[in-house]
Amino acid sequence: MGLGVHARYRVEEGCMIEATRTPPRDKRDHSDIDVIVVGAGPAGLAAAKYLADAGRRAIVLEKRPIAGGKLSSWRDADGDWLESGLHSFFGGYKELRALLAEVGIAHHVLWQPHALTFALPAGLDERSGSEAVFEDFRFLDLPSPFNGIGAVLGAKRLFNTREKLLFATGTYPVLLRNHGYALGQDDVDYATWHRARGMSEHMLRAFFAPMALALNFTPADAISAQAMLRVMAYFASTKDASRPGFLDGPPSERFIDPLVEYVRGRGQHVETSARVGEILFENGRAAGVRLDDGRELRGAAVILATPVHDAARLLPDEMLRDPMIRGVGLLTSSPVINGHFWFDRAVTSRRGLVFGAGSLVPVHADLGQASPGYGWRDGSFIEACIAPADDLMALDDEAVLERVLSDLQRFYPLATRERLVKAKLVRIPRSVYRASPGAERLRPGARTPVANLFLSGCYTDHGFPASVEGAVRSARVAVDGALATLGARA
Repeated sequence: MGLGVHARYRVEEGCMIEATRTPPRDKRDHSDIDVIVVGAGPAGLAAAKYLADAGRRAIVLEKRPIAGGKLSSWRDADGDWLESGLHSFFGGYKELRALLAEVGIAHHVLWQPHALTFALPAGLDERSGSEAVFEDFRFLDLPSPFNGIGAVLGAKRLFNTREKLLFATGTYPVLLRNHGYALGQDDVDYATWHRARGMSEHMLRAFFAPMALALNFTPADAISAQAMLRVMAYFASTKDASRPGFLDGPPSERFIDPLVEYVRGRGQHVETSARVGEILFENGRAAGVRLDDGRELRGAAVILATPVHDAARLLPDEMLRDPMIRGVGLLTSSPVINGHFWFDRAVTSRRGLVFGAGSLVPVHADLGQASPGYGWRDGSFIEACIAPADDLMALDDEAVLERVLSDLQRFYPLATRERLVKAKLVRIPRSVYRASPGAERLRPGARTPVANLFLSGCYTDHGFPASVEGAVRSARVAVDGALATLGARA
């Protein structure tokens, strides 16, 4: 039997092929615009919200047919949901949680028990044997970092007693919230750092390697130790920082579209299928933008809330040589494939996020069971981050699906071809910035050499790991800069 109905969806240069939907285009006059925001992902829409809060008018221009950026979702021809990535929220996402509450959509987050599940697939090593091993790291009701230490000490199968001790001694600079130490580890990859701290190969393979792939779609021997340590420091920062949650349905319905409606209701403009081809400069300042359709829009400030490769496309070459933002032209991006697998029955009883070691599905979840809004409660709808994807992008869908389904079966023996209703892949050749050694210091701030031109997005350096929380934080910093510029011109 084949792998079921499957098809490829590609997000390339921000344009989605197949099964797109276009929200209503904003037809209002744009002569009253204070700030032009390029990009309608979480950063761009958050920027529009913060500008509205400050009484400033903005227009958000999105080149794709739908808003949402890395949180975009849409229906396929069967009416089932596809997404550009598997997303979970965490308790420490303070700026995001505040934004959700202010927009009135915080109730769409289904907070899970405070535990992180790591899994060893069947046949990985002697600790998994012929059956998969699932270990729930259950955080204790204690202040941080003691709640996390308790979770590690309570592990029964993933770590032995010696490895629990190694975990504590190896990561103690982070557990002590020594952020200066973490910031100094950008020149070394995580695997090298891990071994230098005396931690075991099993710990690397079973715990930290899937964490690296979930974080940045980058293997542990290719990701900056600083990027990993920042995440660990974040998880150790507050009691509930690592508590996971899912939206109760697809992000377009539960988050993105309500946010678009909110900012439009407060006077902001949002346009999709509006690709910006050029930033216009006059007298050393950003005067506006020119769209591919020939229109020119003017504003007192411009915020580029795009992926890093789009920012590099729009910024002049001379500006990209400036030390302030040279990283925009030097940072690269990680490819990733988001896999969607519909089964005719439940193939797992697990409802939370699972970090899968030694597999092409390093982080995945059964959203059919965990989130009612996907409409697949009678079976499993497993959404999986497929990474590393560098070598998979050139393969056809059948070859990728064959490998991924084989890995899923090592965790869930019931996930067979016979029970697979359909599978679909969303390929993103350039997703988040690649946090390779040396990349963290290349992350630019919000300001640019042009006083009224600002950068926003999860790749910018806002003191937080690349994530939806990081995107929202970056919007706040960029808007603060824009408001200062507008105030100086008022």
